[in-house]
Amino acid sequence: FAVWTTYASAQAKDAAAVTKEMEKVMPLLKGEQWQKMDPNSKVAFIWGAAHVILIEAVLMEEIPELRRENFSAKVVESRQERKRTGTTMTINQIISAIDQYYKEHPDQLATPVMAVIWNVGIKPNLKTGIAGRPLK
Repeated sequence: FAVWTTYASAQAKDAAAVTKEMEKVMPLLKGEQWQKMDPNSKVAFIWGAAHVILIEAVLMEEIPELRRENFSAKVVESRQERKRTGTTMTINQIISAIDQYYKEHPDQLATPVMAVIWNVGIKPNLKTGIAGRPLK
């Protein structure tokens, strides 16, 4: 985490340089690795990501100064919309959607799993993107 914050806070580096440096220390989980993972590892990854998001959501709720329209807030917003429409997803459904994405897009195995989750499971339920930016 300390390494990430150091790179993320480096104002002189552009986003591509930060990403390249981060890949050396903590590579992103992408389709190539995802397809080789056993089902329990996939569940663990999704569960872990969900816990981080939940922790941040709880902190933003309890400490108003932390509230931001960040990734975690958008996940919560998307989930609320899914609850409203009765289309919530289980961990296994999320895993199936990721598996299906990589199966249908074999040319996109370099796409990070979290980007697939955003594009397939979160973004379709949002009106605006992170920090109120337009959705692309």
